[in-house]
Amino acid sequence: MFDADLAYHARQRPRAPALITPGRRASYAELDAAVNRFANGLLGLGVTPERGVTAVETGSAYHRHVLLAALARLGVATTFPDDPAADLRLSDGPGEPDENILRLTDEWIEAVEASPPLPPRPPARSPEGLARVLRSAGPGAGMRRVPLSWAMLAAEGRRCIVAYAAGRQGTWVLPAVAEPGRTYLQTALAWSLGAALAVDFPLADTPALLEREAPGLLVVTPHQLRSLLTVLPSAFRPIPDLRILVTDAGLPPAVTREARLRLTPDVQVIYHTPETGLAASGPASRLENTPGVAGWPVPGVEIEVVDADGGCVRDGVVGEIRIRSDGTCAGYLGADAAPADGAFLTGDLGRRLSDGSLVIAGRLSERMTIGGVVVMPQLLENAALSHPDVRDAAAFAVPDAAGRMECWMAIAPAEGLTRESLIAHLARSPQLLPEVRFAWTDAVPRDAAGRIEREALRAQVIAALSQPAGA
Repeated sequence: MFDADLAYHARQRPRAPALITPGRRASYAELDAAVNRFANGLLGLGVTPERGVTAVETGSAYHRHVLLAALARLGVATTFPDDPAADLRLSDGPGEPDENILRLTDEWIEAVEASPPLPPRPPARSPEGLARVLRSAGPGAGMRRVPLSWAMLAAEGRRCIVAYAAGRQGTWVLPAVAEPGRTYLQTALAWSLGAALAVDFPLADTPALLEREAPGLLVVTPHQLRSLLTVLPSAFRPIPDLRILVTDAGLPPAVTREARLRLTPDVQVIYHTPETGLAASGPASRLENTPGVAGWPVPGVEIEVVDADGGCVRDGVVGEIRIRSDGTCAGYLGADAAPADGAFLTGDLGRRLSDGSLVIAGRLSERMTIGGVVVMPQLLENAALSHPDVRDAAAFAVPDAAGRMECWMAIAPAEGLTRESLIAHLARSPQLLPEVRFAWTDAVPRDAAGRIEREALRAQVIAALSQPAGA
């Protein structure tokens, strides 16, 4: 239980940094005392496990992490901030309290921070009890709520330590736009190892943060890494002891190469799902020769690639990825469906290589059939992103007037990019690409986890095409 790890490090390494935000820096001793104060303050408000799954809504990075740790110390399960099914909400925003919302006023926070840091009575907490609710966009339609027990949280930590976190103390940096579910897991892991956690810093401030703090781990999505490279000062010197963890195998080879040259040679890719946790990990350097490679299954995880009938396919053949693990969730909250025999169909397409590593091709729901040929968006996006004047790109299919699917690509251009130069660049791709129509945009829409919102782009193009000429 990570709140106990935090208390342990507060005794062993009291002055070591634990939490760094744009407005505050706290040692392990300071953070542990704050967690005790807020745990007691929440008990005074009647916050117990019996109140149900609790969401924390606050604009303060410091208070958000303290409150989440305090709730863990009380054995209270938590969920993502905008979970519509949360049983209770803790909010420091304006508004009137009601039976499902507790307003944490400035006066209450000041009183709590001035109170004695007495440890609350440890809860009777079952390892199989609900600890955290994650969200998942698939497989299937709609957002689903994924339950994570205290035992699953601990098991995920052990897998991560083996795969990439062993010996990584220093400072773990999570950018301001990091996905809440992954942030919670990385927070728990960092504090279990006694690392410092730096959160909510804008990407533009990250280079200075990396130079200032002891090197540890930088956790980013492919899009965040690409954006970071655009703001990296020319005088920035690589930090060999830094490890970059990219939470998606959809990292363009050109970005991988630049990151290894300008930031650190130690760049790792992980493949995970909310339903199974960490599944595979490996060095990003392999992406330069094998785009989409995610590394090898981590200990305790079995990865299969199956056809539409559920049968395993041979190495090199693309199919749906199925994960078997004792850490797979037993089912979704509020739904009857559950993975059978610990096996979870991810909705991701991939193939196994002869050395046992996994290559991610993309989402099953995102594949496009253009002129009778199946095309994955990532293939087009990587080709476009290798152009130096393309800031971002997203491929998607839109039906024409006759109902035939056409390939479109939203392009966020840098100054000077022309349609002609982009077409010429794509024509030089070593892989056969379909004919593409372009939609110029200021920014490609993405969700909190960095995933492209293709449905929004598709709807925008369909709406634009439906407008009368000259409108």
